[in-house]
Amino acid sequence: MNRSAHGCAIVLLVLLACPAAALDQPVVWRDEDTGCAYLLTPQGGIAPRHRRDGTLDCPDVAAGTGIVESMGRDIARGLDALQREVERLRERYNNRP
Repeated sequence: MNRSAHGCAIVLLVLLACPAAALDQPVVWRDEDTGCAYLLTPQGGIAPRHRRDGTLDCPDVAAGTGIVESMGRDIARGLDALQREVERLRERYNNRP
């Protein structure tokens, strides 16, 4: 392989690696006022950081409070109630004379 081909191969590898460099891992940033942690992406995105148990990574949120689980249960109960109401209305509509 001559020098020119070797140089082109290196340039090609560098160019192919650029998209992978754009996928840098987010960094953790902690708000000084609240103490809550956030994930910052190199592209400028921000999202709240959660612990393994689903709770927000904030000092005033006790670990194991199950915020996500209780929210999921509340949503499921609401969907069940909505489904029952839709079924009731469907029966009422279908039974009209």
